[in-house]
Amino acid sequence: MRVLLLLSLIFLSGCVQATTVIEPLNKDAKGIIDVQNIYVTYNEFAKTSILKLDAEAKERGVKSDDPEEIQYQSLKTSLEKVAKEHLEQRDGDSSVYADISIEISNFKLVNPMAAILVGDSDQLTGTVKVYDTKTKKLYTEFYVDVLKGSGGLLGLAIRGGGVREKLGLNFAKHIGDELGYREVE
Repeated sequence: MRVLLLLSLIFLSGCVQATTVIEPLNKDAKGIIDVQNIYVTYNEFAKTSILKLDAEAKERGVKSDDPEEIQYQSLKTSLEKVAKEHLEQRDGDSSVYADISIEISNFKLVNPMAAILVGDSDQLTGTVKVYDTKTKKLYTEFYVDVLKGSGGLLGLAIRGGGVREKLGLNFAKHIGDELGYREVE
């Protein structure tokens, strides 16, 4: 019973986010890396479910008035765009150019029935590697886990649309924080 209560509180608590540093960024590089490119891949564990969700989004796009909207694009395209835009707002001008490689290990969207009955969560997790654009020297590597809970009808209503983009933005915020970028207002 206590476990069920604890799980319910976790699901209803909103957004749980964690970053685990694997290879720390040199303190002298904090805040000065200028991101040039972002590349997103999926590991084998996540690939099947992500491709299924991408196909569903594309199908909704075909039925919509504007199938080119970001909400109908693949997770790869959506995350690359959202992360690039967010990081461009936060990074400074520098001569330290870097590329970012993101390998998604889990992407899960809420099951509406489960959310109503016991609570459920959206989740985006993956490993981020930041490396020098020219030399490919690794600057830092870390793991990001963004978990957004939804409980009951109210939780689903608050969740709203654009979930992939919201998860991607939260994921990008962690990248910016790890790189020591200034906050965006």
